[in-house]
Amino acid sequence: MKALLTLFFSLFSFFVFGQWATPAVTTSEADVFIPAPKESLYLQRYRSAFLGIGPRYLNTDPGTIETTFVDDSPSMDSFNSTFEVKDGYTQFALNIGYKAGNYRGTSHDYLLDVTLGKNYTAKFAYSWGWNFLTKLNGNDFVIRPAIQGLLAGSGFRIGQIQNNAAYIQIGETQYYENELDIRLQATSVTFAPRLDFTYIIADRVDFFLKAAYDVPAGNSDAILQFSVPDGIGADSGNTTTSTVKVDDDNLTITYNGDPLESLPFTTGGLRVTFGISYLWNR
Repeated sequence: MKALLTLFFSLFSFFVFGQWATPAVTTSEADVFIPAPKESLYLQRYRSAFLGIGPRYLNTDPGTIETTFVDDSPSMDSFNSTFEVKDGYTQFALNIGYKAGNYRGTSHDYLLDVTLGKNYTAKFAYSWGWNFLTKLNGNDFVIRPAIQGLLAGSGFRIGQIQNNAAYIQIGETQYYENELDIRLQATSVTFAPRLDFTYIIADRVDFFLKAAYDVPAGNSDAILQFSVPDGIGADSGNTTTSTVKVDDDNLTITYNGDPLESLPFTTGGLRVTFGISYLWNR
């Protein structure tokens, strides 16, 4: 019926006014584009890779480490060193890792944290935490209290042993390089309460700030590590490193005149990291 009335008025307009009548166009609700509301993260899970940096402080007792070592080769290559330990070291660390969990609920992360320089520390860590999801300036914001466990290798680069004949021999391994790097290092275990703040700026990107306080649980005995210098191909088969315990017969090592057993440092204290994450599986 509506179609017939429309046709009648069109013909009437054509014959009376000389033009076709244009029916009024109404816009139905179905024709109006209404953007879908932004999907809530409340019940969603995530996975992400992240990259961060931050200052690191190695708390040390100042003093002098004196080292004398003779290798097992017939030419008896020797190394003598005096290394001054400063009253603490501050350096920047590179932090790379993976995290996953619920935006509201349990979460986990795994990371590698590395500082480089005259002294160095490499930490592998795992944390478990609980995410609290809220809003900040219209964007999703996550607060995460967590507990973290860390296994770290720390030490000092104290010099090089020179090859004065055919090879350098450490135990049963023979090295034909001109020199080997020497590091004095130990392993430590640390636990840390941690608080993370994550600001989600896009579907795939967030910025984060992590603050932890490391509580040392103990250090291993020190060892002397010999390694082929970086950038030099190993001439000793597949072996590029060897270690010697501090009580080895070929090694004499003291700290402030007393026999050295453990390195004079602790890995405790405040640790702050800030960085960026790439998210997927949302």
